[in-house]
Parts: sequence; C-alpha cells; structure tokens
Amino acid sequence: MSIGSKIKQRRTELNMSQEALSEKIGVSRSAVANWESERNYPDLQIIVSLSEILDIPLDSLLKDDSEVVEKIATDTIQRKKLSLKVKILYACTAALFIAVCALLYFTRYQEISDPSRIKTVQLTGKNELVVTVDIPKYRSLDGYYMDCGEDGKEIHVTLITKRDLSFCNQSVDVIPLIRDTEPEQFVFVSKNQVIAKYNAEDVKIN
Repeated sequence: MSIGSKIKQRRTELNMSQEALSEKIGVSRSAVANWESERNYPDLQIIVSLSEILDIPLDSLLKDDSEVVEKIATDTIQRKKLSLKVKILYACTAALFIAVCALLYFTRYQEISDPSRIKTVQLTGKNELVVTVDIPKYRSLDGYYMDCGEDGKEIHVTLITKRDLSFCNQSVDVIPLIRDTEPEQFVFVSKNQVIAKYNAEDVKIN
C-alpha cells in the first residue's frame, strides 16, 4: 500500500476531513488531496508530522513504498549539497567582505607617490609653501610630513591624502615654513623615495 493510501485510510478511520488534517499539519487541503491521490508526496518533515498526527509508526507509514523512500533519500542528498553550497557561499561572502574592509582600511590614507599628481608648487612671501595636486574626486589632501635636510638647504615634504566620500576633493595645501629657514630646494618624497624636486628660486612668488 502506498503512503497516500495509508494516509487516506487512517484519516478515514479517525473520521478526519482533509481540511482538518491540512490545518493540523499547516498545509493546504489540496496538498493532502494530492498525497492521497499519489500526484505527489509529502517531504520527510511532513511525513514525521503525519506519523504523529495519524498515530502511525513511521516505519509502517514508509513500508512498501520504495518510491517515497527513494525520493526522501534523493531529497536528503540534495539538501546536503545545497547546505554545502550555502556554507561555501557564506564563506566566500565573508572573505570578500573582510578583503574589501581591509582594502578600505589600508587605503584610507595614502602618500602621493606619483610626481604627475603635483601640479603647482609656490613659495609665498609669508614663507609658506602652497601646493596644488591633482587627485581623484574621492580623495582630499589631509596633511603632510616635513623635515629639513642635513645641510638645511633642503626641505623634505611628504603629502598625505585621505579617502573623502563627501567628494569635496580638497586639493590645495598651505605648508608654513620655519621663519628663519632659507631652503634652496623643496624635495617631495614618498616612502623615503624622492619623487620631485623644486628649486626655491623657481617657485618663489612676491
């Protein structure tokens, strides 16, 4: 006897309508009708519920219905495969999220290392160095490092940019110099590498 016939027989013995059974299980009445007419089969979780509601041992409910047993076995394998795929997807998503966060963190602040990014350098009469840069719209100048060379004739400058999602694109910085310094050159460096040099006389404005 098929599982659909067993459900129908036991439901009839309990004087229970298809609608009443469907309400107890939490499915539609048509689902119960389809099981009983063998148009399709309940899944394993519902079979367990049917066993409890209809008071039929689970092994008796599944006995002699190899098609349902095979379907349950196939569904179990498919669910395991799907579960593995979901876990892999979660792992890949987490790894991608961590990678993006790390990239955003480590690129929040950057030194200008491309000399073509430095557009103008001007030394004002107020002993200030005005630097204009060409940087992406999503970055802005955030500050600088400055120190004097060993002979005092050079000033080393490192320009720092930060990610700026407001897209203000602040691209001009004013660097005040020590009043009594008279450098001959301004040397722009990045990671201890010289990227550009400017003679003080060439950039001086009145």
